[in-house]
Amino acid sequence: MNKETRMWVRRIIFLVLIIALGFAIYQATSKQTKKPQVGEEAPDFKLTTLDGKEVQLSEMRGKAVMLNFWGTWCPPCRTEMPAMQKIYEKYKSKGFEILAVNIAETDIAVSNFAHQYKLTFPIPMDRNKEVVRLYKIGPLPSSIFIDAQGKITQVIEGPLDTSQLELYVNQILPRK
Repeated sequence: MNKETRMWVRRIIFLVLIIALGFAIYQATSKQTKKPQVGEEAPDFKLTTLDGKEVQLSEMRGKAVMLNFWGTWCPPCRTEMPAMQKIYEKYKSKGFEILAVNIAETDIAVSNFAHQYKLTFPIPMDRNKEVVRLYKIGPLPSSIFIDAQGKITQVIEGPLDTSQLELYVNQILPRK
């Protein structure tokens, strides 16, 4: 091969490598930026609850799960908490669990809130907003309903009342 041909071969190889690298980067980042969708498996995470226990979503397989993202400063979150507590008490023995993920607040603020509203469901603390980023959460409150197989069945932005919660929970309760 002459010098000019080798130069063109090198350029083509370099161009192919650049295109392949760009495609690989695009594929890797496009999967990470996609918001979890209905029908998909819920992304797994592990957090520590307000009372110091570790909770991992994948360990809740076999249960219906309401994953709720909230803050003490959020008026709509305050509005839906009594309904969530009522539904939790009604369906907990039937295989239903609530994970009320608090977003980056202090233990004292969340503890005071939980006592004020007499909340008994687990409150995982997302101190670094890792789970918020994983689920691409926007407005608060946001709720994700997950069936016993770990699949997302509903993604709701905004507060829910008791009748809405009843509807969504009954759709995901484990069948015996």
